[in-house]
Amino acid sequence: MNLPVGPRGRIVALLLVLLPVLVVLRFAISPLFGAYDDVSNEIESMQDEITRYRTVIGELPALRAAAAELQKHQPLTPFLLPGNNPALAAAALQRHLQKLAAEHKARIVSVRVQPAIPDGPLQKISVQARLQADSRSLRDLLHALESGTPFVFIDSLNISTRVQRRRAAVDRLEVNMGLSALRAPDEQGPGERKNG
Repeated sequence: MNLPVGPRGRIVALLLVLLPVLVVLRFAISPLFGAYDDVSNEIESMQDEITRYRTVIGELPALRAAAAELQKHQPLTPFLLPGNNPALAAAALQRHLQKLAAEHKARIVSVRVQPAIPDGPLQKISVQARLQADSRSLRDLLHALESGTPFVFIDSLNISTRVQRRRAAVDRLEVNMGLSALRAPDEQGPGERKNG
């Protein structure tokens, strides 16, 4: 193969020399500049995150103090069921219902505890209760349940009349109701026990 001579040959020779340099620039150096840009952008975003984290770390002592103050005072305690676990909280709900039923002359026939379920940061403790009462006693009992502490919610209510042949004028109601209240969840992990 004969290469051109003269000015044309010089141009061809120059192109043959520049072609590998252009290929190297295109396929080797250009990706390096792109990677450099990516890394510099990543460094910049990390510096922004470090600034945000430093701000949060600066606020940490105040947040810890506020959390300790809230833990110390426990503002929700009067409104929640007592008990270190769901079973004790369910027993407290049953005792509360029995106390109010006795005060308002209602007779509890049965109480069945439902499994505890999470309700946001708290636990929902529920019972199904069957009782007998007259209309005034039932009204007073429902009012006492919903207006007292701990907060008790009536989730379901089914009322039917019980006809007695001897005293047809007696107002006797059969009541099935679902009650629930909230308790603070356990702070310790499973298997751990509190010392003391």
